[in-house]
Amino acid sequence: MSLHPTPDCGVPHETAAVARAAFPHGHAYLRLRDALGPIYTDIPFAGLFARVGQPAACPWRLALITLLQFSEHLSDRCAADAVRARIDWKYLLGLDLTDPGFDASVLSEFRSRLVAGEAEALLFDTLLTLCRERGLLAKRGRQRTDATHVLGAVRSLNRLGCAIETLRAALNALAVVAPDWLRAHTDPNWIERYGRSIDDFHIPQGETARRACAEAIGDDGHRLLAAVDAKAAPGWLRNVPAMVVLRRVWLQNFHVTEPPTRGSEGDGRIRWRTEAEGIPAALVMVASPYDPDVHYAKKRATTWIGYKVHLTETCDDAQPPLIVHVATTPAPIVDRAVLDPLHAALATKDLLPARHLIDAAYIDADGLVAAARDHDVVLTGPVSKDNQWQARTEGAFTIEAFHLDWDRKIATCPAGHDSRSWHPNYNLGRTVIRIWFAAQHCRACSLKPRCTRSQRRLLTPRSREEHDALVAARARETSSAFAADRRRRAGIEGTLSRGVRTMGLRRSRYLGLARTHLQHLLTATAINLGRLAAWIGDTPAGRTRRSAFARLMAQPAGA
Repeated sequence: MSLHPTPDCGVPHETAAVARAAFPHGHAYLRLRDALGPIYTDIPFAGLFARVGQPAACPWRLALITLLQFSEHLSDRCAADAVRARIDWKYLLGLDLTDPGFDASVLSEFRSRLVAGEAEALLFDTLLTLCRERGLLAKRGRQRTDATHVLGAVRSLNRLGCAIETLRAALNALAVVAPDWLRAHTDPNWIERYGRSIDDFHIPQGETARRACAEAIGDDGHRLLAAVDAKAAPGWLRNVPAMVVLRRVWLQNFHVTEPPTRGSEGDGRIRWRTEAEGIPAALVMVASPYDPDVHYAKKRATTWIGYKVHLTETCDDAQPPLIVHVATTPAPIVDRAVLDPLHAALATKDLLPARHLIDAAYIDADGLVAAARDHDVVLTGPVSKDNQWQARTEGAFTIEAFHLDWDRKIATCPAGHDSRSWHPNYNLGRTVIRIWFAAQHCRACSLKPRCTRSQRRLLTPRSREEHDALVAARARETSSAFAADRRRRAGIEGTLSRGVRTMGLRRSRYLGLARTHLQHLLTATAINLGRLAAWIGDTPAGRTRRSAFARLMAQPAGA
């Protein structure tokens, strides 16, 4: 399809008259149109369309319809019906009352064009640019970040169930692309095993029986892979996506034992991998044949297969709270690994904060140093605690009671003794200093019960910059400003709650990381659009609802 730009000619007179009559006290969508105009134009979307072909639907209107659809959590069909039926939508879109609308499939095609053209962030960034031009984004203000888990649009399966479904998916794919070849190389018994849904697949009880079942399935998959890899097979069969996934799943879940004797014929036996035999980490383990991007993760008592979404929003008093960054990651990625790419992305858009309010999952010592050094950003949040017994015992000597001479590489204890050794230890990419004191000094010291329970005291500070950053961060936690920042950070949890409860943020609508990221960007843009409407209409933010009983108990007796 080709793009023929459609200019905005304003709201038709009849549409405006009916809308004003229907909403005499105003409406959020009417205020958005009056204050911001059409918001989008067709020019940024030109690269997503061919130069010749059937004229495409107006992209700037499709962009607004998509945001309204996500804001109200509507299906494509319901959104297309709303364009035809609702006067508030027609006003925002600048449509005539008699406009017939379009087929619902146009919305799906529009989203596919955004993903194919790597323009997932186009709607999000364009709205942020408009907000910057209107002075609604402060430079070097405060921002807050938090994350929530996202369930993939696939069924949750255990390892054996995933292997069965992967082989079934591969057979179904080959039945479509190479039916004659598959018919000649399939086992007649496979139709009984894999021709039905996995719900009808009988998995026996007991460890021995289940292992035998798994190895029988492994042998079937190995035979299919061997047939595809044979010289007589068409070479392109190896590149069928379902076969690529099958090969990954079989490598991760099965291994081939050595032949019984050296020089004997045969390829050995297909064995089901146990945890002791090397199961890959969750980040590379395939959890579903239909979406290889989803992975298993666990956070405290919550387990899921899918992704994780991180939202960053402004939280300054003089501007509306607007989401300025969205990151979608595989589920096993820890929160602190997102922080540096997040700051780099904000720096590219010139949206870095001066103070970043985050929770403990995002903060570690090297992150504190890197944020201040590379981006001049102060991270505010609870840092890791000193978990040694000295920190939990009143009167005991923590590391703060020792004087660390970083230049001379000598530590001095409260009793005045200097350390015996000072050596860096590199583990998992982190530098930890191991400082030992002499056993002869510790054994004879009267302060030993308050210092160490071992023969001699060991200190393990991080590198100098990281140690100083941790000490400063722990000192800030005792201030009233830190408590105020913690209360302000809680607002991002309300943003996540709105996305989860009203827009389906916690469930992916689509398969694949790219499309799921598009969903999160559209959800964030829809939230921003709603907040702009509230800001323009001077609508106060809603308060957290409390029960009548909670309000009563919060009041003093007799009040």
